[in-house]
Amino acid sequence: MSLFRQSGRYSDVATAPLLGLILVLVLSIIPLAEKITDWVLVGFFGICAVRLFLNRPGVRLPSLPVKLVLFAGGIGGVILTYGSPVGIEPGFSILAVLVSLKLIEANGARDFHVLALLGFFLALCDLFTEQDLTRWMYVGVIFLLLLATLVHFHRGQESPSYGRSTVLAGTLLVQALPIALILFLFFPRVYGGFRFQFSQSLLYGNGMSDRLSPGSISSLALSDQVVFRADFPSGGMPPISEMYWRGGVLWQGDGMTWTKGRALLREFRPRQFAGPMIYQRISLQPHGEHWMFALDHPASAVRGAEYVAGNILRSEHAITSRLRYEVTSQPEDHEIILPADQRVATTALPAHVPPRVKELVDGWKARNPDPKAILNAAREYFRDQPFVYTVNPGTYDDPRALEEFLFVRREGFCEHYAAAFATLMRVAGVPSRVVIGYQGGDYNSLGKYVIVRQAHSHAWCEIWLKGEGWQRVDPTGLIAPDRITSTLNSYLEARGGQGDDGSAGQRAGSAKGWHRLEHQLQLAWDSVNYQWDLRVLNFDQEAQRSFLFSLGLGSTSWTEIFIWLLVATAGFVAGLSLWLRKPGTAVDKVGRGYARFCSALARAGIAREPWEGPQDFSRRAAQRFPAQAEIIQRISDRYIELRYSAAPANPQPFLDEVRHLPRFTATASSS
Repeated sequence: MSLFRQSGRYSDVATAPLLGLILVLVLSIIPLAEKITDWVLVGFFGICAVRLFLNRPGVRLPSLPVKLVLFAGGIGGVILTYGSPVGIEPGFSILAVLVSLKLIEANGARDFHVLALLGFFLALCDLFTEQDLTRWMYVGVIFLLLLATLVHFHRGQESPSYGRSTVLAGTLLVQALPIALILFLFFPRVYGGFRFQFSQSLLYGNGMSDRLSPGSISSLALSDQVVFRADFPSGGMPPISEMYWRGGVLWQGDGMTWTKGRALLREFRPRQFAGPMIYQRISLQPHGEHWMFALDHPASAVRGAEYVAGNILRSEHAITSRLRYEVTSQPEDHEIILPADQRVATTALPAHVPPRVKELVDGWKARNPDPKAILNAAREYFRDQPFVYTVNPGTYDDPRALEEFLFVRREGFCEHYAAAFATLMRVAGVPSRVVIGYQGGDYNSLGKYVIVRQAHSHAWCEIWLKGEGWQRVDPTGLIAPDRITSTLNSYLEARGGQGDDGSAGQRAGSAKGWHRLEHQLQLAWDSVNYQWDLRVLNFDQEAQRSFLFSLGLGSTSWTEIFIWLLVATAGFVAGLSLWLRKPGTAVDKVGRGYARFCSALARAGIAREPWEGPQDFSRRAAQRFPAQAEIIQRISDRYIELRYSAAPANPQPFLDEVRHLPRFTATASSS
């Protein structure tokens, strides 16, 4: 029982290093804030403040009963909040509770080291949710500050500020970089690249859907969220206006609403293709679904993916981490055979066809029943009537929405025009379907790749013509041709920045002045990030093997490589040690001189303790040898100035005094 009655201990940790450690822990926990429940986060910051308050003379740390109550309350509260301790959010919340509890009881070097290790672990956890270059640089700063805090802690009173400790920590990290580079390039890749992301992406639920209805795409039009990036290693990049990134096909239409419908057999794919080939290398952001994208029309096998009806690529597994894949497309590839199940699906009429819609289509057929003539008549109708392309057309939720759109309001976004056009074709008896994906992209001239964002979401039609196969028809190009040849931002800017509700125009902004410069800087940074992802994070087994082949080590076994790896690392460490210990530098002379001074005092009977700073040691030595107190103090002061001053003086007077040390003798009273 006495154990539970004991009061807390006094803190033995200096305030400066403790403050530095708390700062680093706070910086490490901030990127994880959205994965931690709010009350745990508030408690963590509160305990940080309380721990600093308790780090004062005469103030005791919390006793064991208090810590047990905090532990039980913290862990129990997390379980009650989430219903289970298992999961990403519960795990991070429990980790934050444990770190805060360790902080509240930290007392002495051992606890300080444990907290520093937890800080390193928290920094690595930051990479589990995001691994772009910005996050890596952020984690690198945390590592530097943690190492500087450890250096400052062990220097004790020797170091008056964090400045020199940070410089030393940076030097240590720079010295370790060659070893890290060697291990990165030559250590065997067991699985995948350099990514270790395990949490679900925040993009989930914000992208494409297999249901197209009024407003489903226009709701994404104002989002700058990156969906994927694509480059063309073999050249042959098509114009932006011709980039139709195929994602899904909707077979079942009911006026203004289209869905995927029942599963269809994959159509016959001829093996002899005609026309140019476009080779793409795509880096797809995680979205939690099976969507994969490629230019019209993908015509090559992709590892881990399959083709489904409509010539659509789908991943075999949900995409929960960044995916890189390569695919070849053929823009002129058109199927010449329409399977029976697809013919039935693409000619099925909506449940209700408004009389005015049927009357319009019958008029086209009466003039010329040929499908091409009907298609041209539909194009002329959309081109000649006062249709308006807008990101804010209002709602179309009435059962007669199709009739209202075609004859009354005539305002819509790409999904309205694609759905209406495909429905008109079906009413005319022409097989049609709706394709959803992305159109265009932002070309990064620095990195020579295309950035496709949610703002490039698009829907278009495909019409089946006998003898020609599926033909792409984009009604948006009939209404707003400038939208197809430019980005949505550029289109809105050309219209004077007016986006119907004002928000689109505000988002589009101005491409002049500093806005243009800001855009260029964003593209430059995105290019650096893309190269980081391509060259570093994507350095997997295949990339490593290619690198080894380029060095002539393709046939070398991993055992031999591992041996050479050990030899190279040992050689680098040995060379660095010899270079750091080479004679002739002023710093080495000062260090050796002070070591000689300490050895002389040790022989006289007073040895310097490992934890003892120069000032404390000189004070103790002067008390033991009062006759030589002046020279002891002078040598110590000069050593501290030479070692830690921002502008060190000439070391020669210090070295001369050390070289002519007197014989240290203790007086009778001091002994």
